[in-house]
Amino acid sequence: MKHLIRYACAVLALTAASWAQAHPVWMLPSEFNVSSDEPWWITVDASVSHSVFHPDGPIGLDTLRLFNPKGERLPSASVSRGQRRSVFDLQLGEQGTYLAELRLPTRHVTTYQQGARNTVRRMLGTRQELQSQIPAGAREVKTTAYNIVSRFYVTRKAPTRALLTPTGQGLELLPVTHPADIVVGEAAVFRLTRDGKPLAGAEAELVPHGTYYRNERRQTVLKTDAAGEIRFVPTQMGPYLLTVSVETTSTNPLIDAESALFYLSFEAQGQ
Repeated sequence: MKHLIRYACAVLALTAASWAQAHPVWMLPSEFNVSSDEPWWITVDASVSHSVFHPDGPIGLDTLRLFNPKGERLPSASVSRGQRRSVFDLQLGEQGTYLAELRLPTRHVTTYQQGARNTVRRMLGTRQELQSQIPAGAREVKTTAYNIVSRFYVTRKAPTRALLTPTGQGLELLPVTHPADIVVGEAAVFRLTRDGKPLAGAEAELVPHGTYYRNERRQTVLKTDAAGEIRFVPTQMGPYLLTVSVETTSTNPLIDAESALFYLSFEAQGQ
């Protein structure tokens, strides 16, 4: 628990965009695509880290949800929490595409400016909760609610699309190109919507695996188009992490803005 608190405090003291780059929340399965004719077990690492897919700290899995190809909830097996990563197993009993989704608890961060240099201060909590701690004369006081979602899809045998269907409620990041069909050198497409409508102009970042072993992140910065779509062409085989950040004005009187961060792990296969 102390590791989660430490990382959560470090993470949420930053803006959504800088946090997306500095401390991603990711899940990495041992396989994204399985061709076995028999039921198959995969194991999954989950971590908060600076380097993509290189674990730094464990993440709580209490809110983990697993779905079979029919959209039915599944139990996770052999869940464990280490010093630098969390791990769980998933059995692919049926043929088709599965979904693993981790939604972290909402965190509130209040920022304000102070002094002649407009120094920005940050605290965990809402303005109402922190009234006695915010100094007189503080400017630009703002409370933001951070919602973080991490996902991946895994497919056994032929891919299915039941779990790729939008619900039309809230913010949704869904594949247009099936994750099992993402191939190096070919365009892949994802779509971002709010209440079923395309969300244009949202920022996204795409990073291939292996950042721990190189000096550059090799990130690709993207934005959703008028159709709410992100298009890119993967240039190397292996896992990628796609991050999308969206901030909107809140209608909740206790907060000023809501910031959503989506993390999607997927694999680009060779041609």
